[in-house]
Amino acid sequence: MDWRSRTAYTRTMTERTVVVAGSTGYIGKFAVVAFKAAGYRVRALTRSEEKLAKPGPFHAPAVRELCDEVAVAEITKPETLGDVMQGADVVFSSVGISRQRDMLSFEQVDYQCNRNLIDAAVAAGVPKFVYVSMWGADDPGLADLAITIAHEKVVRDLEASPLDYAVIRPGGYFSDMGVLMDMAKKGRSYIVGPGTNRFNPVHGLDVAEVAVAAVDSSEKVHGIGGPDLFTQNEAAELAFEVLGKEPKLTHIPMGLMRFGVRIVRLLSTQFGDLFDFIVTAGEIDGVAPCNGKRTLRAHFEELAKQ
Repeated sequence: MDWRSRTAYTRTMTERTVVVAGSTGYIGKFAVVAFKAAGYRVRALTRSEEKLAKPGPFHAPAVRELCDEVAVAEITKPETLGDVMQGADVVFSSVGISRQRDMLSFEQVDYQCNRNLIDAAVAAGVPKFVYVSMWGADDPGLADLAITIAHEKVVRDLEASPLDYAVIRPGGYFSDMGVLMDMAKKGRSYIVGPGTNRFNPVHGLDVAEVAVAAVDSSEKVHGIGGPDLFTQNEAAELAFEVLGKEPKLTHIPMGLMRFGVRIVRLLSTQFGDLFDFIVTAGEIDGVAPCNGKRTLRAHFEELAKQ
């Protein structure tokens, strides 16, 4: 199914209901698309119904017309969740900090918000919880980061809960690669470190389709990466190639980036934690199972048309 198409769906008495938390984010929007395509009744949980009606960055679609119900709530305030989970068969959550705006920590958002969702799902007797975490959480370079600690606390809470659950572990997202196209359009890419670390970023719809399949799977962990492996340098060069430009790459020494992390953390713990993750991701490999279908080249070609 082309996720841009508008499709009429036939309601049936056996139709299952999914609560999509994080439904205005990059992965959340594609989750609405994928669950709807699979025949689910979609209940979008969001702070802003308006954002559902607008396309997101990096070709994440507007999804309001695909939502059967919209539940407006503030997940940081569990008392606002009310009966959001009532009658649901599945809870899907991709809730987490992607860009720091509210000055909240990974502990407050990536962990506590998902903890609130788990509690609400247990109270409502929801059969299945599907959670989007991260690939490589056991890597020594990532294990002690605030974002990793928060994600893994959620996983441990799911393991200890009475819920049936699945954990989706993507590598880097295509949305993270958009900055490479933005820089290439301006004529120069700035790369953290030597740019030789390898990774295989994945399209949001590939992640969402794995999440849908995980509902009826007995497997608890589902790794998902794109079909192609790149170094940072190769991904940056691909953006220039798609634009028909000569690659111009500038490498920022890792020592300078680490010094920058310390300075940023003095000014803001929240921004420091996010910056630390970005820098660390620039020096370690992040190769997830290569079972995604959509290519980074095709994604860059779409971005180049904008």
